[in-house]
Amino acid sequence: MQIRLDQPLAPNGDLVTIKMDYSYIVPKEGSDRTGHLTTKNGEIFAIAQWFPRMCVYDDVIGWNTLPYWGGGEFYCEYGDINFAITAPASHIVMGSGELLNPAEVFTPEQLKRWNAAKLSDAIVHIRSEAEVTDPKSRPAKDKLTWKFKITNARDAAWASSKAFVLDAARYKLPSGKTGLAVSAQPVESNGVDSYGRGVEYVKSTIEHYSSKWFEYPYPMAVNVATNIGGMEYPGIVFCGWTAKKAGAWGVIDHEFGHTWFPMIVGSNERKYGWMDEGFNTFINGISKKNFNKGEYAGPPADLHKIGKSVIGNPIFENIMQMPDGMAERNIGVNLYSKPGWGLDILRNQILGEDRFDYAFRQYIKNWAFKHPTPFDFFRSMENGAGEDLAWFWRSWWLNSWKMDQGIATVEAVKKDDKLVGYNIKVVNLEKMPMPIILQVKTKSGKTEIVKVPVDVWMKNTSWLVRFPTTEEIESVILDPDKVLPDSNPDNDTWTATGN
Repeated sequence: MQIRLDQPLAPNGDLVTIKMDYSYIVPKEGSDRTGHLTTKNGEIFAIAQWFPRMCVYDDVIGWNTLPYWGGGEFYCEYGDINFAITAPASHIVMGSGELLNPAEVFTPEQLKRWNAAKLSDAIVHIRSEAEVTDPKSRPAKDKLTWKFKITNARDAAWASSKAFVLDAARYKLPSGKTGLAVSAQPVESNGVDSYGRGVEYVKSTIEHYSSKWFEYPYPMAVNVATNIGGMEYPGIVFCGWTAKKAGAWGVIDHEFGHTWFPMIVGSNERKYGWMDEGFNTFINGISKKNFNKGEYAGPPADLHKIGKSVIGNPIFENIMQMPDGMAERNIGVNLYSKPGWGLDILRNQILGEDRFDYAFRQYIKNWAFKHPTPFDFFRSMENGAGEDLAWFWRSWWLNSWKMDQGIATVEAVKKDDKLVGYNIKVVNLEKMPMPIILQVKTKSGKTEIVKVPVDVWMKNTSWLVRFPTTEEIESVILDPDKVLPDSNPDNDTWTATGN
């Protein structure tokens, strides 16, 4: 709604107080991001999107008044949020930010454990599974009020239940600061194959992203296992209570990855869902390889399969399209996978890890707690990498182009009737340019990788790779590790016997 002020706000820090009374029935299911779950020891209430919000006023659009009506998520302004939740004393409440009054809401023993967790690298059980059904594990009162505060945050959420097992341990940040990693789950989700390792997963995720990209800005990081498959808020995430092993780790890692996109870097999810989901998918891939020496790491993606079936396929909308304008079945590819694959290629095949990581960190630093557009991202990456990447953004983001490189000819070069090398002609048959990666195998079994930068396609559709050798070539393969999205594998191989 629109509120028209009698007097305009004065510049440089005027104050307007707005008060509203409102209430609603918490849906059990169906709202995707908030709800409540029945467990054998009581309901778990996971509450989000629960208070009126201010529209973002930015210097691109002005007031951003797009409604929230489907595939698009959020675009929120930063602020300091204080909130108090009054609940039955049998409940434990966890929320965004810092718990301000632990001495008022925990038993003396729980308070002792809570404070011990702040100094412990190992998991401390604030309330164990065995204690959940013990009335003595909660203060003997009717109701308690839990007070929370989170600063410079775009939202706040909370969860309340008498069914919670509560675990915690500290995480350490590069600056030397520490915070509290917390996991709250029902006994049904408390196995070591599930959220019994929740604190370990939260701690690892927060520490990894903080050291790799930008320091985590909040004093707590809380995971809640409930009937929401996965949803992120500043300082707290809701994750599916039935998740196991790699699934439990993956959903915690993904939802907390959203702290960086779009909570630190405040992109507009209503218009450009790929700026949070795609970036998060990308950093999740690096985190997955890093966790516990690759415990949950999977095989690398086959980009040839992806190039053949997805990239440039007209059934998928352009990823710059608003999420509400996409077919729902395509959102997983358009917002998550395709931008994630694109950043993998940019990092691993075009810029290299060192230049990419520096540029990406600069983007996060430059736009932390601000509102970048896609073109701010493109320019920031180019500035950080020191390279014009217009061809890449045009191919992958602004258009839905295909890639198809092929080996046209392999011809021996002789001097004084002796073999001195080969000319390998590579052709670019589609609109998307990419670097050339050639594997050349000689008769003795020796293999060599030849890489040619993407610049050769600036004004050419074919390129001659000159390969010096005195030994006959047995085979030439384009992109042998399938790290580029080549849409036609039939022209990627040349063999001496087949030509």
